[in-house]
Amino acid sequence: MEAKASETLAHKSHRVETILSKKKTKPKPKLIRPRGMGLSVKLFKFKDLTVTASKIASLFKGMPYAPKKKKDIAVGFSKVKVVGTVVTGEFVAGFRVPVISYDKEGQLTPVHYISVDRGRFLIKLDKGTIEVRGSERIARKFTKVLEESTGANVSSLNLNGGTKKIYDTAIEIGAVLLTNIQKGDLTDVEFRGSSIQRADEIALYTKGKYQGEIVRFRGKFSYPSGATLTTTVNALSGSITVYKVGDGILEKDLNWIVELMEDAALGP
Repeated sequence: MEAKASETLAHKSHRVETILSKKKTKPKPKLIRPRGMGLSVKLFKFKDLTVTASKIASLFKGMPYAPKKKKDIAVGFSKVKVVGTVVTGEFVAGFRVPVISYDKEGQLTPVHYISVDRGRFLIKLDKGTIEVRGSERIARKFTKVLEESTGANVSSLNLNGGTKKIYDTAIEIGAVLLTNIQKGDLTDVEFRGSSIQRADEIALYTKGKYQGEIVRFRGKFSYPSGATLTTTVNALSGSITVYKVGDGILEKDLNWIVELMEDAALGP
């Protein structure tokens, strides 16, 4: 009896240790797998959005992507949920694309086909910003649907002079566009090269008497995961493209660069 009791206690102890060890296991990092070489992200700000996160989610859940016919142009949502003050989900839209083809008589004639695109969105009610991961056209279509369904006013997240904060965070810059230069008829200057981040010419046009502004650049960033990823930043349109290494981009890395953009645009 004592041997059986001891064996039972040992078995229970082993089960407890197994359960505890499973609880301590860290979740696997979430990997975003872009369809192309990189992931495009467009950022927006909004005002006059008076409905709650749950109301937005309810509206979107009531608009699933469900074209009645194969060639119908439709828009809709899937996987919509609320996490705290953030509404997330996928947005799907069809687009009519014109092409020129030959008819049966061999004459050139315009025809159309339907291209279906999708992107992931995050509406951040606490920050007043929107993040759309996907193409430019899916971002434009999503914001239009959001405005029509909620009455919100949406515009691009212009960095408003905060570009330098992100520019200085890069470990290497390979291309940079400066604008609003005050030097006679010269208004814009673009530099390309290797490690030109602190080149004297750039400082001359930004810090000197010409008062230029950095509006677009491409560089390499050291991301929180340890990955070094090439990234393009457009300050005026609030858009970025992060180029993947290997299978994809870790979501925590993407969140990091997006937060840099939002902080630079919104300020203290």
